Amino acid sequence: MPIRLIQICPHAKKQIKERKIPEDLIKKALLHPGQVMDSYNDRKIAQDIVKYKGEQFLIRVIYEETERELKIVTVYLTARIEKYWRYENAH
Repeated sequence: MPIRLIQICPHAKKQIKERKIPEDLIKKALLHPGQVMDSYNDRKIAQDIVKYKGEQFLIRVIYEETERELKIVTVYLTARIEKYWRYENAH
């Protein structure tokens, strides 16, 4: 993948701050995801299983992609890995 600008929309910035999600987890999930899935409105979801505060979570980064940028729309962590992880698509 060519180097692209990563933009975080204001809504996502607020959520990241409120949810106290470390930036390094977000970047890793976006740039080196365990899985990428299509979402609605031409958005994509990059997700990965991560260790956070001593526990296992799924980080999900919802973004829009163009040739020049990846625009993060929202980010969240969930303990409900089984709900979202697609084992048939895992790398």
